[in-house]
Amino acid sequence: MDEKEKEVKETKEVVLEKYNTKSWFKSGFTGFLLGLAVILPGISGSTIAILFKLYDKLLYSVSNIFKKFKVCFLFLLPILLGGLIGFILGFFVIQNVIENYTFIVVSIFGGLMLGAAPEIVQVIKKEKITPLRISLVLIGLAIPIVLSASFASIQELDVSYLFNDFPWWIHIVAFLVGILISLTQIIPGLSATVLLMSIGFFQPMMGAVHFDTLINQPIWILFFLMFILGFVVGFFLLSKFFTLLFKKYYVNMYFLITGLTFGSIISVLYNKDVYNVYINVWPNDPTKMAIDLGVGIPLFVIFAVLAFLLVLYMQKRKAKESQELIENKESETIENK
Repeated sequence: MDEKEKEVKETKEVVLEKYNTKSWFKSGFTGFLLGLAVILPGISGSTIAILFKLYDKLLYSVSNIFKKFKVCFLFLLPILLGGLIGFILGFFVIQNVIENYTFIVVSIFGGLMLGAAPEIVQVIKKEKITPLRISLVLIGLAIPIVLSASFASIQELDVSYLFNDFPWWIHIVAFLVGILISLTQIIPGLSATVLLMSIGFFQPMMGAVHFDTLINQPIWILFFLMFILGFVVGFFLLSKFFTLLFKKYYVNMYFLITGLTFGSIISVLYNKDVYNVYINVWPNDPTKMAIDLGVGIPLFVIFAVLAFLLVLYMQKRKAKESQELIENKESETIENK
């Protein structure tokens, strides 16, 4: 293979396929999980996108939303709708379940992630192994683990006084925090919830998401608007950067993503929320520890097996469809002759 062929193989332009009914709902379900990931402890939205093989397409559609508005908007629409439903459901319904059964919830997601991981490995399975690509896998593996371990031991800051006084500069901080949180949707292993908890913003912000609070303290509305603006700006700029990387170094990026995927599985079971269960809850409540382990570990295995079987089914179906396409083309060629 000459240098030109290598370059063509390495680079790849992302293509947004048109949805059919099935793929539209699949993207909507992925969006639902992305919205839920904002609430779930230690779960990164980018990890969910990677496992459903939408990561590079999601970044591409966001970064090109102004250039190719119709195509990108139609691609993003089911993801946005699903994400909104997931966030609302997670915030108002599932949050109490997560707080009381943290280990069981992350065990389910950890199992799903482990079972679905072979789908990511499939992308690099036949690619040449080089020292650079091995390094990328190891770096990807380390990033979520190091981040989770770092945040696990950080004590939550007490900044509640800021939200009593609301100094003018707090809205600038809200914009910057929005940019920071956008990282959690790009880099696997970073959890929006954990990051907000670490800087002391999670409880005040969650407590303000109530009709009475917004009416009595309308200044919160400006705060949330600045936060959302920062998130949108950060996500757009980061998407531009990562889309460029995927375009120029597609194969190498998937070696990095493979490491990030397996690192994220470990970080799901070791993050700030789960660490609190290990250190503070289980030692003081052996019964809860027994229930968590007795339910969580079997669910981890069950969901890992189910996800893996689904991956195998999808791979076989894809191979069958490809074979049928080849046979149809060969038949057409023979008929034309």
